[in-house]
Amino acid sequence: MTSTSSSNGPLSGVKVIDCTTVIAGPLCTQIMADQGAEVIKIEPLAGDLVRHLGPILAPGLSATFLSLARNKKSLALDLSKEASQQLIKRLCRDADVFICNSRPGVMAKHGLDFESLKQHNPKLVYAAITGFGEQGPMAEQRAYDPIIQALSGMVSLQEPSQLLGQTICDKTTGLTASQAVTAALVQAARTGEGQLVEASMLEAAIGFLACDAFWPIAAAGRELSYPDFKRVYIPWKTQDGEIVLVILADKEFNGLVEEFGVQELLEDPRFDSMQNRFAHWDELVESLKPIFMNQNSDDILQRLWKADVPAAPINTMEQLPENKQVQACEMIDYAEHSIAGKYTRVAMAANFSSQDTAPYQEAPELGQHSREVLAAAGLSSNEIDSLIEQGICR
Repeated sequence: MTSTSSSNGPLSGVKVIDCTTVIAGPLCTQIMADQGAEVIKIEPLAGDLVRHLGPILAPGLSATFLSLARNKKSLALDLSKEASQQLIKRLCRDADVFICNSRPGVMAKHGLDFESLKQHNPKLVYAAITGFGEQGPMAEQRAYDPIIQALSGMVSLQEPSQLLGQTICDKTTGLTASQAVTAALVQAARTGEGQLVEASMLEAAIGFLACDAFWPIAAAGRELSYPDFKRVYIPWKTQDGEIVLVILADKEFNGLVEEFGVQELLEDPRFDSMQNRFAHWDELVESLKPIFMNQNSDDILQRLWKADVPAAPINTMEQLPENKQVQACEMIDYAEHSIAGKYTRVAMAANFSSQDTAPYQEAPELGQHSREVLAAAGLSSNEIDSLIEQGICR
C-alpha cells in the first residue's frame, strides 16, 4: 500500500488550521494531510461529533474518525472563550490555510472570519464550507447530507425517489473544497496574497450533477432525445449472482454479439445503432437476459473481457478487499491503532512519484497534541497548564 507521513508529500511545508467537523470539512483536510500538509485539527472539548459516528472501535474512536483524522494533530479548545480565539489567531500567523465549516456568521462572532484573520496573515487562504452558501433564505439553516440530496434534485433522480444510503454530498463537497484550496495556495505562492474560498454542499452537489443529470433541462426548453441511464445502467442476473456491463459503442455491442453467437441482433434494425439500442433497450435486455442467466458470473466476465466489453462483478464491501484488481491497486489493508486495535484502512486515491512511502500517522486521541501545538506557537508550560486548568484547552 502506498502511504504517507505528514512530512514528505507535495503539500509538505503547508500548515493548515482545521476548524471543521463531521465529514465534508474533515475529508478536505484529510486529503491535504495525506498529501503532506501539517494539519492541526481544532476540536471542541467534547471532541468532534464524528468520533462517535459509525462503528465505535474504542471510546471516541469510530471507524469514520480513524479514516478522516489520520495524519492530523488534535488540539482541543473551547472556541466560545476569547482566550481560545486569540490562540487561533496566533496559530494563523504562520499558517497557510484556515478551514471552517460553520454556518454563516458563526466565525465572525468569534472574531475568526476572513477579514479578521487576514490582518494577522495577508497570505492566508481562508476556506469557508457551508451547507447552502453564504446567502439565501436557507443559508442559516442546519445542513446534513440527506437535506442536500433532496434540495439539489439528487433524490428525484432515483426511481422511485429515494435517498442514497451514503454521505455523497458531504464527500463531494470535501473533494471540491480540497481542490479549490490547493488552487488558492498556488495563487498565493504566485502573488503573495491569500483569499477567501467558499464552497457549499448545495453548490458542490449541483456541480456534481451537471454533466449528466441536467440533461432534461440542458436545452433550455427545447425537447431533445437522450439516453435514460436509469434504464441502461442496470445489474444483469447470472446463474450465481449479478454483474454489470456496458455496451454503448457499436464495437462493444458487436463484440458481445459475436462472442455469444447472437448475430441475428446485428440484423435487427432496433439495435443497429447506439441511438436505436437506447430507444429499444428493454427489448434488448429481454433478448440477452437468457444468455447471462444460464451461465455463472466468472465465465461470463471472462468472455466479455475477451470480447473487449466493459464488465465487472458487483462486489459487496465484504468482497471488495479480496478482489484481485482492488488488491493490485493496493488501496485496502489492515492497520493497528494503538488504542482502537485492528481496523480496515483505505489508502489515498491519488499517488505521487515524488512522495516517499512511510507509515500513516494514526488518528489522534482528543487533545493528544494540544501541548505540542501550543508549545510550538511559543506558549510556556506554565501558560499551557493555566489554559487547561481554566477549561479553555484540553
